[in-house]
Amino acid sequence: MIGVLKRKLVKNADELLGMERGIVTYINPFSYLKLRKKIDIQTFDHLTSDGIVVKKLSGIFLKKKVQRLSPDFSSYFNGLFKQISATKNSIYFVGTMPSLIELSINNIKHKFPSLNIIGYRHGYFENNKEIEAHIKEIFDLGPDVIIVGMGSPLQEEYLIKLKRTGWKGRGYACGGFLHQSSKKADYYPNWINKMNLRWLYRIYNEPKLIKRYTIDYCWFLLVFFYDLIAYKFKKE
Repeated sequence: MIGVLKRKLVKNADELLGMERGIVTYINPFSYLKLRKKIDIQTFDHLTSDGIVVKKLSGIFLKKKVQRLSPDFSSYFNGLFKQISATKNSIYFVGTMPSLIELSINNIKHKFPSLNIIGYRHGYFENNKEIEAHIKEIFDLGPDVIIVGMGSPLQEEYLIKLKRTGWKGRGYACGGFLHQSSKKADYYPNWINKMNLRWLYRIYNEPKLIKRYTIDYCWFLLVFFYDLIAYKFKKE
């Protein structure tokens, strides 16, 4: 995993906005643990640093300076959606709960009224057969861009399967973006963004995340340094 981060972590948003095809996911302490051994992360064309922790660790231990590039409107999604609106590229959304997806789309439409949305559906599938059928529908529909928010590793597995069909568009894993957008498109207040307190704001709005930001993040640090040591010994 460490070697993949060194090769594929994106330095800045321009690399993402210049991408013509391929799939992108993000790395934060929680997703690192979920993706580490469960999927072929090398299949992704780009990885982004979702949050300050991975950004700092990359700069110190991987000698790679990267921007925080999170899949939401506090980060590179703002520029991405402006680009998609300007080019009139078609876009499809998959994610969040059945009761929330329409709210999310309406809020996104309000922020980007020129967005060419050709479809959407919630991110809850009954089984793999239903997922495979939906991926075939997406291949036949052929959107230029797809945004997938099903949580890790499900969203990554979905994008890998879609890429392997031969689909030629751009795909982005977005985690909780569509869930957050059901409340409002600009989920984080400006002062929260300026102070880099997004994690605290999420805990306030979603108390279930307390375990993620305490136990899971501590476990991530142990696993990350284990992987880093193993990577260095392997190289030597």
